[in-house]
Amino acid sequence: MTPRLPYTVSAPASSGNLGPGFDVLAMALELRNLLQVRAGRGTVTVTGHGAGTLPTDATNLVARAFEQASGQTLAGAGVELRCDNRIPMARGLGSSTAAAACGLVAGWHHAEVDWDEDSLFDALAELDGHPDNAAACAHGGIVLCHDTGDDLDVVALGAADWIAPLAVVPDRELSTEESRAALPDSYGRADVVRAIGAAALLVGGLVGGHPELVEEALERDVVHEPHRAALVPELAEVREAASHTRALGATLSGAGPTVLVWCEPDDLDQALGALAIDFPDAELLPLRCAPEGARVDA
Repeated sequence: MTPRLPYTVSAPASSGNLGPGFDVLAMALELRNLLQVRAGRGTVTVTGHGAGTLPTDATNLVARAFEQASGQTLAGAGVELRCDNRIPMARGLGSSTAAAACGLVAGWHHAEVDWDEDSLFDALAELDGHPDNAAACAHGGIVLCHDTGDDLDVVALGAADWIAPLAVVPDRELSTEESRAALPDSYGRADVVRAIGAAALLVGGLVGGHPELVEEALERDVVHEPHRAALVPELAEVREAASHTRALGATLSGAGPTVLVWCEPDDLDQALGALAIDFPDAELLPLRCAPEGARVDA
């Protein structure tokens, strides 16, 4: 029995790496792309980010994901897709992962296929190629994505509701490929030890609710942020500005160029006011850690 139309699916933005947790840690953010599935003849419309530039046919990522999950073309399923993209694109906030998640969940819902967070993560990681973002988008909250040797596994650490991230989104794009090319092929032993310690400290601070540990951990990354600094000068600039507020620190969101300023909820407005003065051309997004991943909303 085909689900009643229309219905809406949403999927959260996500921030990968979280400073010292390179390719391992990620956090879902309460900023969601929406997909409405309506009765129609296979068309795709896009509003918000990407309107006028993203394809509006079967090559659209959301459409491809829907068709993969449902086993039907849009026209064959008798639907049209209306994408409301609220997540900035190519800014390090997992926009493509959220788009793919919307299509997959909608396709499974339409075909009445049972799915869970793990099956969504597996499909997302294969379709979109960003496993840390895929883990956060599928499970919500803060996640640890690790390689077991045979496949990728996800440990869901829950939502840190005492963290209120502020995303500083520059008015420019940066490709993941360009950003990843800036990284070295190998690291020295001292850097590896420092990186392990910083990631462990961050997890302990987030799970235990210890802002002082999070603050210390955010300053210790040696794996990716120092090597990407030339590509994202905004990181040093935002860090300098945030140091004059009560924020805990700032990190690259994914590969950048978005910078995530880590605040506690009571300090968010102060940081927002200060950064709005220093970065008038950037989009400032006060956010929360999203407890839920992709879902059918109605």
